[in-house]
Amino acid sequence: MGNWYPGHMVATQKSIRELAPWVSAFVEVVDARAPLATRHRPLLTWIGKTPLILVLNKAELAAPGPTQKWQRQLGSDPRVLAVVGLTATDPRAHQLLTRILVDKLPPPRRLSVVGLPNVGKSTLLNRMVGRHRVPTGAKPGLTRGPQWIRPGDGWEWLDLPGVVTPAKSRDWKLQALGVVALSPDDIEEVAARLTTVVPEARLGPLEAWGRSRGYLSVGGKVDSLRTAQAVLSDFRQGKFGRFSLELPE
Repeated sequence: MGNWYPGHMVATQKSIRELAPWVSAFVEVVDARAPLATRHRPLLTWIGKTPLILVLNKAELAAPGPTQKWQRQLGSDPRVLAVVGLTATDPRAHQLLTRILVDKLPPPRRLSVVGLPNVGKSTLLNRMVGRHRVPTGAKPGLTRGPQWIRPGDGWEWLDLPGVVTPAKSRDWKLQALGVVALSPDDIEEVAARLTTVVPEARLGPLEAWGRSRGYLSVGGKVDSLRTAQAVLSDFRQGKFGRFSLELPE
């Protein structure tokens, strides 16, 4: 682990290991557009024998076919009780996940929401508890420590900070999805990679795309940085359509 991890990330690992025996199941939230890249593999060793519910969040932005295949593939793990694709901002997410949890787990139900930063963990948790009790936003790392939320009726929810490994902080897919921060030097490179994912009819060469939208600098040249920023923003909002950055075997 070294000295790279901020203190709250070290504390998250410690909390998961200590609380795992008392938790009914962990709800791991990943991005449906890149389910493997947005999983934190060490989590499987931290939770021990505690069951796992895998949520493929932002499913409305991912290609439907690959998402369905991911559900079957990831659900083959014996420790995974269920794999569900949903959109945490959709009010129907509460009913869908509740139905699965009630079916798979007896009361009292103590759930812990875990996953990488900025994949929608806090948004999903707020949806499940019925009121905004957890900070949410586009900036990774807003959850700084374990937070128990007890809405009653035999339900208890634990929110934990997200964890990103040093290796994953350089993964272009995580950068494209906004899971980790992008430096100005990386923005254009990641946008260029997206041109291999989005069909040419919708995006095409970055220079032509930027010119068509008037992203010009002095002298009439295309502003490459502004163009790249706009491409990333449009991709994250689904303006190019539904695309997956990872395909199942």
